[in-house]
Amino acid sequence: MNTLEDWRREIEAISGSAVLLVRVETNASDNTFRIPPAFPGREIVRQYFLQEPFVEQFFRAHALSLNQDGFHFILLNMARAADWQGLEDSLLAHEYGHIWLDVLGYRAPAYIPAAPCLSTHAGDIVQHVLIREETRRRGFDYMAFWRRNQERWLNSMLALTQGPELEACRRLQLVSAWVDAQLGSTSVEWVKRAEYLGMLNRLYPRLAASANLLVETLEGRDLWDRSLYEAVLIRTMEILRDVFDAP
Repeated sequence: MNTLEDWRREIEAISGSAVLLVRVETNASDNTFRIPPAFPGREIVRQYFLQEPFVEQFFRAHALSLNQDGFHFILLNMARAADWQGLEDSLLAHEYGHIWLDVLGYRAPAYIPAAPCLSTHAGDIVQHVLIREETRRRGFDYMAFWRRNQERWLNSMLALTQGPELEACRRLQLVSAWVDAQLGSTSVEWVKRAEYLGMLNRLYPRLAASANLLVETLEGRDLWDRSLYEAVLIRTMEILRDVFDAP
């Protein structure tokens, strides 16, 4: 079985750029971030954390990857480290997948400073299809961490009769998870799948049409075809823009 170290060496050999894991700590007393004091490319990462939209996006994430100026950064949100306890390789395999696609020329949408979650989730929804294929080929179960996370959410929502109101970025995050559940798992692989999808349809019926449209756009497509990959990205952005702009 491949290891993350094998994959890192492949990425660095093809791209000529270093893959760097950055564990970002949160200072709870003043709600600030602390990145390690010295590592290659530290100033690049620091500049991102001076941008409020990026910080908001990072708060919501367990990890984010950045590809810039000859570096591939994986930023781990250590404030949420308990969520991936025992499954760090599963989480990291996901981020390696995003970097791998970038190295091969399957770019994510350009970062939109005014709405970073729109470009982030559009890229995620499309790229996750390919990442699932690649991680399985390499022997990683990156969905293990995803399933744990979603089951915790499912258990927290069981007693509700109506879904809480969600602001725009949270809606996109939910739709992204919805598509992952439909395309990334079967009821054999995840026994909670039907219950999870039923919960989503019951609590957020207004989002169901968008989620189903995205599944129709992605399902059965050979996204390794670059022209198709790019066309699907554009269509995904259009669908998510409607979700983002909805009242």
